[in-house]
Amino acid sequence: MKKIFATLAAIVFSTSAFAVDLSSLSGSLGVTGNYGLYGADGKEENTNVSGTLERTTKKDGAAFVDGYASIFAELNFNDNFAVGVDYVFGDVDTPKNINSGEGGDGTTDIEVEAAFEELTTIYALLKTDIGVYAKLGFSTMDINITSKNAGTYKDPGNTDGEQYAIGYEHEADNGVAVRAELAYHEFDSVSANNGQTDKNTITVTNMRGATARLSLVKSF
Repeated sequence: MKKIFATLAAIVFSTSAFAVDLSSLSGSLGVTGNYGLYGADGKEENTNVSGTLERTTKKDGAAFVDGYASIFAELNFNDNFAVGVDYVFGDVDTPKNINSGEGGDGTTDIEVEAAFEELTTIYALLKTDIGVYAKLGFSTMDINITSKNAGTYKDPGNTDGEQYAIGYEHEADNGVAVRAELAYHEFDSVSANNGQTDKNTITVTNMRGATARLSLVKSF
């Protein structure tokens, strides 16, 4: 999170858009419906009790879709530049991965799934006079792994990423606006193991996604 704040500060203070009259500052609050397609490459490494790697299983391009809601707040420096924070108050859940008959006795299934929690994005928004805008964001989220018949996987903790978006804002009456947006985002790689002597280690790389968003915004 410190890296995210530091990068955003560098963006803000290095752009001429920040050189505004403080009397022109205003705020906005909004709620967003998100629907995204997410993908990643996965690798599972199985080692025996002596630490010798016995098997490596790879699955590239695994993808899933999920819908979720988020809320955001923005500080508007003028009509064309703002900074904001977006928070997803629910989880983004992956489908359950089932490995049939890999539970050690040849018949027990291993089940693993993950939830992306507290996804938070800090961003800068640059808007044109005709309503088209672009966003650059820096995100962080926690990853919670649950498993069955595979020991206890230690959660990887949090991971950071970047987000790029383009959209259009239509202004209505009384400071209300509607936004339609498309975003692309990617996250750093993560790894977790099941804590067993003959352990399984799962590494996920190339985490990325595309999200369609529809937002309702109220400015003050």
